[in-house]
Amino acid sequence: MSRLRVMPHRAGFTLIEVMITLAILAGLTALTWVSVSQIFVTRDAVDERFERYQLVRLAMNRMANEIAQAYVAGPQHGGEIIPGEEVLYEGEEEQLAMQRREPMQFGMIGREDELSFTAFAHVRVLEDEKASHHTQIGYEVRREVNEEGDVVNRLVRRSHTAFVDDILSGGVVHTMIPEVESVEFEYWDPGPVEIGTAREVAQGRWVSEWDTTRRDHAGRLPTRVRITLTMPPVGPRGQPEVFTTQVTLGMTELLEY
Repeated sequence: MSRLRVMPHRAGFTLIEVMITLAILAGLTALTWVSVSQIFVTRDAVDERFERYQLVRLAMNRMANEIAQAYVAGPQHGGEIIPGEEVLYEGEEEQLAMQRREPMQFGMIGREDELSFTAFAHVRVLEDEKASHHTQIGYEVRREVNEEGDVVNRLVRRSHTAFVDDILSGGVVHTMIPEVESVEFEYWDPGPVEIGTAREVAQGRWVSEWDTTRRDHAGRLPTRVRITLTMPPVGPRGQPEVFTTQVTLGMTELLEY
């Protein structure tokens, strides 16, 4: 009789074991992908926030540096007659001289949400540029349509190196921050006291407007300007971010030389 040959048993995986292994591998792959994706999302968020803060820092620094160099001048330097001093220019010759001369504005007209002023802040970057350090600057928020078609608030800057008769308009306009929520300017009025004394600190106050063409602020500038910039929230759960700075003006009295 022939003897039956017993084949040796070979170990292997069952179908269920293979399916469980594949499920575990798929889960690990998904977890790895989620982790890697989150790393890229975090990186993009950090880059966006860094660019946002960098843009705010540059805009605030530029406004502070230019406001610090603001000045005000009277008619003897090409500006308008200081309110309250019209009697000084009643002579016929002086009136004719004033009529021949174009009425210029050298000073500051500031509101709560916009600011226009003259300053020695122009930087000549072109060789043989025919311009002085004088410039007329304005900051304001304009509602415009962005690239996505949404209406946003843009912080823009106007500048004009020529001597024009209206500091509230004209000049070259460029965007400082493409989207802001608001900007607020406040002006420190020390009142009729000596600048730098204890009385200035005690009696001075912040005001929301400053106009050197009016009697209250004629012939002088605020000693300080406070800028408050509010940026819109980032993401659906974000909160508005508020940035503020103060700048001290170097020339607050009527320009005389």
